[in-house]
Amino acid sequence: MPQHLLTDDQRAFLQAPHFAVAATIGANGLPHQTVMWYALDGDDLVLSTPSGSLKHKHLQRDARLSVCIEEGFRYVTLSGMATVDERDPQAARALYMQIGAGYMAGMGGAGGAGRPDPSRLDPKAAELLSRERVTLRLKVDHVHSNGFG
Repeated sequence: MPQHLLTDDQRAFLQAPHFAVAATIGANGLPHQTVMWYALDGDDLVLSTPSGSLKHKHLQRDARLSVCIEEGFRYVTLSGMATVDERDPQAARALYMQIGAGYMAGMGGAGGAGRPDPSRLDPKAAELLSRERVTLRLKVDHVHSNGFG
């Protein structure tokens, strides 16, 4: 039986729609942090980013990724190596919309099938949502948390 890194409490927390802060490593060695949506898939974290974004470029050069999900004083930080799937932009878009459906429903901004209502988005957000996407899969090697038994 495989050893799971996440406790049941951490897993339940991560399955709720919290925003994550993902950190990649820039070419200058400094961390680059971005707020993202995510989904838990088994013991992996799945995320989506626009093709050609800084995260995408950083992870092509250095696959290390750290993601922190918080709620008040409780948080879970997951770190490990990420894979970037660039093979199927339509599948990446579908996954992104599936992940986003849970977030948008909770925000009252869904425009059907989890699609955000463009009239409620600023121009930068609308542009990001329209770009071709790639899927990121974080293979978790390390878990650090606070507020879990």
